[in-house]
Amino acid sequence: MSAAMVVVAAAVGAFVVGLDVSGASPARTDAQPGSGASTAQIAADSLWRTAPADDILPAKLDREGSEAYYRLAINPDEGCAQLPATFRGALGKAGCAHVLEATYLDSTESVVVTLGVVVVGGTAPERSALFQNWTADSYARQYPMMPAAFPVASSQASSFHDAQRIAWKSAISEDGDYLTFAVAGFADGRQGPTAAAFDLGNESELQSDSPPVQAADDLSAYLLTSITALEPTPNGSTS
Repeated sequence: MSAAMVVVAAAVGAFVVGLDVSGASPARTDAQPGSGASTAQIAADSLWRTAPADDILPAKLDREGSEAYYRLAINPDEGCAQLPATFRGALGKAGCAHVLEATYLDSTESVVVTLGVVVVGGTAPERSALFQNWTADSYARQYPMMPAAFPVASSQASSFHDAQRIAWKSAISEDGDYLTFAVAGFADGRQGPTAAAFDLGNESELQSDSPPVQAADDLSAYLLTSITALEPTPNGSTS
């Protein structure tokens, strides 16, 4: 990790310590005491208003069997409008409550990834239906569904704009409460595929052994697992 990365990561860490997502007003029907929901379900529903952003999008992610990824900055915009219209449409009746995202750089300083968490709105049955209908593999091949990149000024991700996106992947929790996504590209600012080339999927950078493709696939699933671990267990502790 370069000295510049250390400085940026430290500054971001200091900024978000104690930051939570309570400023948002999720458009969702959470489980409440007296509703018949379990204690664990009630606690899990409150996670998004109490968990520090530093926990949800940690300063370092250790991709299994590979390099580490270091957070460069958290996007201050939590609005759902930042998601593509086709992505929001695929959320169906549940819809989007708000979005948390940050951009990361790998330890080799060759791959940049914007990681995001979509807090799903709606009722519990609507979120359950979304889980049943969400097709991550199919959506990953649809260019209009790909979330925007979040460039970070004065960093190795300063040139990571939408034209530099190469691959994306998503994952959804079994209760449909949240979605995670990862949008990846190269840190050297090279152009990503056009929409037409992306749909064909026959370029070398889109193959399964391409670093951005692997990062998008692995990190979307990794983030989902990481967030699931924050949810309380039936005894009230985190898993």
